[in-house]
Amino acid sequence: MARIIFLVLFCAASLLAAPSRPNIVIILADDMGFSDLGCYGGEIQTPNLDKLAAEGMRFSQFYNCALCGPSRAALMTGLHPHQVGMTQWTGLLTSNCVTMFEVLKRADYTTCAVGRLDMLTAEDWHDPKNLSHHVDRYFGTTGHNGPGNYFANTRNTAFYRDGMPYTIPEGGYKTDLIAEFTLEFLQQRDRAKPFLLYMAHYAPHWPLHAKEADIAKYRELYRKLGWDAAREQRLQRLIDKGILPANTKLAARDAKAKPWSEADHLDWEAERMAVFAAQIDSLDQSVGRVMEAVRGTNTLVFFLSDNGASDRSVGQLDKPNQTWRADGKRTRVGNKPDIMPGPGDSFVTAGPAWATLSNTPFRNHKQSNYEGGISSPLIAWWPGIVKAGQLTTEISHITDITATVFDVSGQAYPTSFDNRVVTPIAGKTLLPILEGKGRNGHESLCWATSGHKAVRMANWKLVAAPKGEWELFDLTQDRAETTNLANQHPERVAAMAKLFEQWHQH
Repeated sequence: MARIIFLVLFCAASLLAAPSRPNIVIILADDMGFSDLGCYGGEIQTPNLDKLAAEGMRFSQFYNCALCGPSRAALMTGLHPHQVGMTQWTGLLTSNCVTMFEVLKRADYTTCAVGRLDMLTAEDWHDPKNLSHHVDRYFGTTGHNGPGNYFANTRNTAFYRDGMPYTIPEGGYKTDLIAEFTLEFLQQRDRAKPFLLYMAHYAPHWPLHAKEADIAKYRELYRKLGWDAAREQRLQRLIDKGILPANTKLAARDAKAKPWSEADHLDWEAERMAVFAAQIDSLDQSVGRVMEAVRGTNTLVFFLSDNGASDRSVGQLDKPNQTWRADGKRTRVGNKPDIMPGPGDSFVTAGPAWATLSNTPFRNHKQSNYEGGISSPLIAWWPGIVKAGQLTTEISHITDITATVFDVSGQAYPTSFDNRVVTPIAGKTLLPILEGKGRNGHESLCWATSGHKAVRMANWKLVAAPKGEWELFDLTQDRAETTNLANQHPERVAAMAKLFEQWHQH
């Protein structure tokens, strides 16, 4: 009898100790800069993401692919964008890849995607019927990039809920609707199965639309601060938090932006950043609601951004009374002081000066391969695996998240899928880093985005704008890429440029 009891207890203990497949949550912000979160030096109120970081791990040298389409393609497939035909903002994946949704759905994970539904399948992902093959629950858009309007459906941004057309209700706000659908999924899911949840938020992508209560928190702050003082304060906090070394300097203010002391229409300028901050504040609230629903479960959470903040200006597109909304109501478009951002009848962007603040301390913006375009916050949270309060300087890439998803879910990256031959994965699992160990990381990383090029090897970074000459930077001494060393190291430039060409051909 004692032997039987021992065996029962032994088996029970073994089951408890055996690792089980975790739930996986990936939360992706759209056009959010490196330093916009409080835990990355920002002044925006992000208590929920700050808590996630305090309980988990932050990455200080994590990279995306500079633009929405390439980053999402890399995230879904684990391959570099040029390998799957995705070097512009959108398109269809080529047939040599497989997505994490396609594989994990067949591995008996419950799958859910919310928000931007780009590239969840290598089939034509614009067609909801194709998404339904691989995604159990979904809510969001399958077409035009960005939200179009946070308060309403617009042309080219049709919403679907589990395959059926959906109309944004009166008073609805898309960030809130994303959270509400996600909570519904979490409450109704089969708790006997692990899940893969992808929250692809629109925030803080333009247009600048937010709820008045959130905007009001920031009006006075940005009117007093301005973009210059705010950048200086963010940099100091980044250094104080150990995210960047003490020798880090600010990149130059965007050439299209005046000093704050010389700027015109200061109330309007402050309102632009106040609304942008409110969009991130609302996103943070959404994260808090979801985290309350997953605490106490075996869940791995990643939070990141698809690219740096955008300097896009729509001033050259000013067309008063241009129709944007699907319901026929008209929107005033343009970065002009007589069009205040915030409400759904406006279409205003943050502009280059505030984008430079978002990307503090880095140079340039979304779409470029300077650090301002490709450096992203990454927070990883997994109680029992990731120790609280960790900060890693490991050089990592968005394809590594894909590799990690396959690793922790126990799935081998396939060589073929539905008669498609699949290119070997480019990413490397982050699991050793999450466990507090070292890993055999990337010897080099390369980028090719809309004519922009870059190579990183250890501390060295080679960058070129479209039709521009290669520039070389030592990122250990100059993370903001302020001093071009190409003339001092011509052999290094030639070797790294050759590496880029070899990479780009495969």
